[in-house]
Amino acid sequence: KMNKFENQLLEMGKETRIAMHLSRQALTTGDNDLALSIIKHDETINATEAMINDSAITILSMMQPVAKDLRLLIAGIKIANELERIGDYAKNIGRFVIQSESIDQELQNHISNLMDIFLHNFDQTLTLLENRNVQKAYEIAKLDEKLDLEFKHFVSYLTKNHDQSFDYPFDLINIARNIERAGDHSKNICEQIIYVVDGTYIDFG
Repeated sequence: KMNKFENQLLEMGKETRIAMHLSRQALTTGDNDLALSIIKHDETINATEAMINDSAITILSMMQPVAKDLRLLIAGIKIANELERIGDYAKNIGRFVIQSESIDQELQNHISNLMDIFLHNFDQTLTLLENRNVQKAYEIAKLDEKLDLEFKHFVSYLTKNHDQSFDYPFDLINIARNIERAGDHSKNICEQIIYVVDGTYIDFG
């Protein structure tokens, strides 16, 4: 039962990673069909979260899990919620692509860079989810600082280089903020991994 629960978590992580990767692709190509597929894909992510929650309830009601397994069940429910939120941000990007015209190349480069930083950090978080290690969790959580800094640079660039009357740069700020917040949720997963391994509550802020 616990193996199945862990596999569901890993599968949800992969599905969420696919969604964010495709959303980056949709942003750079303006592909509406791809954007629609991302929105549809969110249903799979949500369904996996529901399965994870159901599995946790079943295990808790039928078994008496030892402390470490109990921590994994509690943390797993929270991790699934963090992943679901990241999936929502991918869906938001899909909607933005459908509703927007083509993005200025310079702005596109900034957004792509932001997404690349997120995906690099998130890949390491997903590896951490599979191979749980406290020291690595601290190191990976710290990577989020680079994403925050890049987000600030992007907002600064927009305010300095674009006419206030343009609507889409401000929509782009929201998209950039979605990516930055996805990084926060990835960082929260690191907190939960530390809790699973040694029972310590950490708040990376």
